[in-house]
Amino acid sequence: MDHDIKAFRAAAARENGSRTGLQRRYSAALRARAVACWRVRQRAGEALRDVAVALGVSAWSLHRWSRAAPPPSHLHAVQVVPTPPPPAAGGDLVVVVGAGHTRIEGLTVESAARLLALLR
Repeated sequence: MDHDIKAFRAAAARENGSRTGLQRRYSAALRARAVACWRVRQRAGEALRDVAVALGVSAWSLHRWSRAAPPPSHLHAVQVVPTPPPPAAGGDLVVVVGAGHTRIEGLTVESAARLLALLR
């Protein structure tokens, strides 16, 4: 049996003493401990009923406790931010078209050479 389960069962026995069945009560700390154990084992693929049996609690109680518990702390709100469009191939390229002429600014030597080769 796992160390966490043994520790939970020992703590539950201390809390409940001689109470059995429907008379058993669990503190908030012990319920949180059971839910934490369930979440770890759930990621490993175990069923809720199997974990509840190992802990010595009813499956319905563990289900209710897990629903009432706050979400795991590793989850956090995410804000989606749209990304700007990618820059043009030439970087900060400016094309100026005037009366009878065209001027292109912001070209590198390589991009100017490619442009001239395309225009031939």
